[in-house]
Amino acid sequence: MKMNLDYVQWDITSACNLNCLHCREKITESIKDDLTISECKKLIDQVVDFNTHTLSIAGGEPLLSPRLEYVLEYAAGKFKRLVVSSNGTLVNQKVAHMLAKYVTNVQISLDGPNSKIHDQIRGKGVFKKAIKAIKFLQDKGVKVGVRMTLCQFNKDFVLEYVALAKELGLPDAYLRRIIPVGNAVKYCLGELSSSELKKCLGDAISYGHKIGIHVASADYFCQIEFNEQARKKAEKTHKMQGKVINGCAIGLSSFYVMQNGIIAYCPYLPVFCGDLREESLVHIWENSEMLKIARSIRFNLKGKCARCKYKFACGGCRAYAYALTGDILAEDSGCWINAQES
Repeated sequence: MKMNLDYVQWDITSACNLNCLHCREKITESIKDDLTISECKKLIDQVVDFNTHTLSIAGGEPLLSPRLEYVLEYAAGKFKRLVVSSNGTLVNQKVAHMLAKYVTNVQISLDGPNSKIHDQIRGKGVFKKAIKAIKFLQDKGVKVGVRMTLCQFNKDFVLEYVALAKELGLPDAYLRRIIPVGNAVKYCLGELSSSELKKCLGDAISYGHKIGIHVASADYFCQIEFNEQARKKAEKTHKMQGKVINGCAIGLSSFYVMQNGIIAYCPYLPVFCGDLREESLVHIWENSEMLKIARSIRFNLKGKCARCKYKFACGGCRAYAYALTGDILAEDSGCWINAQES
């Protein structure tokens, strides 16, 4: 079966030099059995066979993996986008030069516009190192992206974050909401209400238009609200006879691989889907019961997500719904569309 996948995320290691207050990885921090180099190559070969557009390598902190450069060298040129997501603290000129040889993009986490905000979440001195990392990478010609994880602690600083991204010469500034798992539960940074989220994202996107930088969120209800093209596409879903045209692509054109070769539902919902050390990717893709559930999940949603006319263009975040309710089918309470019905 010839597949065409949009995106695969692979957490190459659970090792990390930080302990961020919103880290979802702490739910898998006990996993130390990373794939060997030969297993890494086998994984890449199988992902390539699925005609995958983007391979995103994350962690933990991927730069702590002793296998990273071998993996990047092997994967280079096999994908339209080869991405590394990093906290930036380990990026110096030598590391930036290495990454520039292989990757198309590097994503640096930036949870505030200054050290006061960012370092409160990620640790003392991390903001300065992240900014240096961005500049090192830019000097080597690497396309750099930044992403802010929105929570109660930093929600009032989104405009300053967008302004900083513009000042740094970045083409984009991304935001995503906090998912209450791992450290985010332990340290209670606080998820935003639907109205708070709408205001934060709306203000950031509007300000981005004003100063000339693209601002976006991964949540599809945000795209429907603030992106005219996405909204027009979503409006056509009632004519598609139940065909999923957007939203979470798990099991449709995307999957997630943990450090030890386990395919899980997603980074924020580590429900077992298969084990690449025991089965081929094709076998897991075609036979995993959890991936089959993912493909039919839009037909079984509950609450306002079930009633929403955009469910086949969005469907909400199942990890967010599960984290708050314990039910993967529950409505996504972070969405403001149809909020008056709840």
